[in-house]
Amino acid sequence: MAEIKSKSVEISDMNRELQKVLKSGKVLIGSNETLKALRGGDEGVKAVIYASNCPEEIKEGFKKVTKQKNGNPLFYEYPVNSLELGLACGKPYSIASLCIRDTGKSDILRLIEKEKNR
Repeated sequence: MAEIKSKSVEISDMNRELQKVLKSGKVLIGSNETLKALRGGDEGVKAVIYASNCPEEIKEGFKKVTKQKNGNPLFYEYPVNSLELGLACGKPYSIASLCIRDTGKSDILRLIEKEKNR
């Protein structure tokens, strides 16, 4: 039971930081926008967040483009489906993925790093 509680706290922390980055940073929403940003070779892509049900070919596409461009953004699989990710972003539709170009006043990169190191 403690595991479920700790997971919900982590999701709520991530949701809070996601809201902060959406308000004060720069975010591109959608798989196509994320791929364009990654292909552009722009060093500004700091993180790619994708839903747990994001199609495998899209995730592979992100990683392939990143490898080709020698980029180094963080990748994070959000532990919710695309509809819940959309709602977490304050949107009434599904979001399979998004990319963060500027974190603004958010600590989202720190949370992602912490999660990756678990």
